Amino acid sequence: MKNSGKTAFIFLILIIVVLLCGVSISLYLLSKETQNRKDTEISLEDLRVKAAKVEATLKDAQKQIDVLEGKNKDADDKINNLLDELSVEKGLREEVKSENKKLKDTLETEAKSKIDMREKLSKDLEDAQAKLKDYETQQTGHKAEVDALQKKLSDLDDKNKDLEKQLKDITEGIAARQTRTEIIPVPGQSKEEKVELDRIVITPDSAKEGKVLNVDTETEFLIFDLGSKNGMKQGDVMSVYRGKTYLGDVKVSRVQEEMSAADFIPPFSSRKVRKNDQVVPKR
Repeated sequence: MKNSGKTAFIFLILIIVVLLCGVSISLYLLSKETQNRKDTEISLEDLRVKAAKVEATLKDAQKQIDVLEGKNKDADDKINNLLDELSVEKGLREEVKSENKKLKDTLETEAKSKIDMREKLSKDLEDAQAKLKDYETQQTGHKAEVDALQKKLSDLDDKNKDLEKQLKDITEGIAARQTRTEIIPVPGQSKEEKVELDRIVITPDSAKEGKVLNVDTETEFLIFDLGSKNGMKQGDVMSVYRGKTYLGDVKVSRVQEEMSAADFIPPFSSRKVRKNDQVVPKR
């Protein structure tokens, strides 16, 4: 009986110990769970803060993207405007080049007309002088005809002077027109860029050397201010200098009274010469 009581008492103690262990384990697990929950809540709060920061960063990035897109659009507009201005400038330069060519052709035509008219007048004068000489040999009976021929000769001389004056006025008018087209502003530039055209200058008869008036880089010839009145002839070879520096030779291809055109003799080319370089006979 006593042994049964001891056994029950020991069994009871074991049960109490097991219960205490279970309670301790439950309390430990509960505290662990509570700590894990707190840690999880802290982690969630940190994640919320980080998410808010990320969202704010994304908003700032979106704003910067919008600003950059605006700047990019402005840059595209400026580029398009510059392209339009370049197109306009190219058109104006082509127009100025075409006008310059027309003026040069007009000058050459007027000069050729002047030469033809002078030759015709010279021929008329020679015919009149020949007729006058023939009539003078026929003695007194032809005095009236001689007087008429002398009057005609005087009229032709006056007409020649008038024509020379008119041609001089035409030449000066063409030079003045070309001077007015010398500077043409290009719209849309921030600074006033200008396109300069060569000005035609006529050298006096007493000039011992000529100067380059214009250079045509497309057809490779130049125009200088010495003509037939200075003794120039087609086929003459001239040398071009800049100061004391020898540049090269050109061959006269066309001669007018006050100016001539010459072709470049290779290797000399239009790239090496410019306006106002000296032109002298080949030494």
